[in-house]
Amino acid sequence: MSRLLGRVSTVLFWATPFACALFWAYFNGFPDIMKSRFLVPGRLDLLAMNRALCFVANMLPAVVAMYGFRTIRELFGLYAAGEIFSRRNVSCYRALGKALLYWAGAAFLNTPLLSLAMSAGMPAGQRHITVSLGSDELAALFAGAAALVISWVMDEGRHIEEEQALTI
Repeated sequence: MSRLLGRVSTVLFWATPFACALFWAYFNGFPDIMKSRFLVPGRLDLLAMNRALCFVANMLPAVVAMYGFRTIRELFGLYAAGEIFSRRNVSCYRALGKALLYWAGAAFLNTPLLSLAMSAGMPAGQRHITVSLGSDELAALFAGAAALVISWVMDEGRHIEEEQALTI
């Protein structure tokens, strides 16, 4: 099972930038109901320049997600090799916690960057910037903090096990 999840993480790692690129490349062909979440008022379709800028803005959380997928792949690789409570596992959990915290920050920054990218090129007075903080970002912050605490507990357990192994 660990090998399978490691392979899935590898696929997700490589698929993330391609999915972002395809999304923005074909954005104008999507039904209006799908685009309504993203669109600037008064603009139903985006110019190629706007879609390129949106892709760049979306790559910020995508790169963080790729870092998370790489970390998960490494963690499941360790599990597949039989390493359960090693120093490297602790590092993976710590990196995963940081990735979740970084993702929350990147997702928060993505919204204003995306709104700027969509309204770029519009006449003065029609450009806008949107700032939002949603439950996804808050959940990522909580999960990241929990992963950091779990990594700390695992590291303490590993220290205790090492000390007991050295005790005669």
